[in-house]
Amino acid sequence: MFSNRPCRHPDCRRHAVERADTCFSHLEAPTEFARQWADELSAEGAFSSLSLGRFPFSGRDWSGKVFDGCSFMGSDWTGMKLDGARFHHCFFDFSQWKDCSAKGVTLLFCSFSGGRLQEVNFAGSDLLHVNFNALEAREVVFSESDLYFSRFIGSQQESVKYVDCNLKKTHFSASRLERVEFKYSNDEEAEFDGAVRIP
Repeated sequence: MFSNRPCRHPDCRRHAVERADTCFSHLEAPTEFARQWADELSAEGAFSSLSLGRFPFSGRDWSGKVFDGCSFMGSDWTGMKLDGARFHHCFFDFSQWKDCSAKGVTLLFCSFSGGRLQEVNFAGSDLLHVNFNALEAREVVFSESDLYFSRFIGSQQESVKYVDCNLKKTHFSASRLERVEFKYSNDEEAEFDGAVRIP
């Protein structure tokens, strides 16, 4: 699992990123540092225990890569291709994903709490025990996926598709679901206590 080393910058409460003594915001050359890391992540296949919070990642193809016990909290993923990638015990809290292809991914015991997803395709994925609480999702596809025991409590969703999904023990409590489609899914086995569903 990644380490939570404090940023050495005075009065900063964030965590230092991998191979540095400060958080991303206090790096001397953050753009170059992020590019070097993106190049390394593009070149290799499997990673564990990385702490890369608040990094901007865009336009990379990380299909089939494996991440275990990594932190990408507050990061920005734009135009990424992640098809078939596997994430185990990874943290994406307060991250933003936009225009990403993540078809056939495996997310196991991961967290997207407080995150934002826009135009992301998770079709045909295994998203098991994932924390999507307080998520903002717009034009996202979860179709043909297994979402067993995942949680979307307090989420705000618009134009999201859960077509032909396993939703057993999936929690949508206290969520606002506008134009959210559950066709062919077992939504009767999901929890919608306090949710507002708008056609």
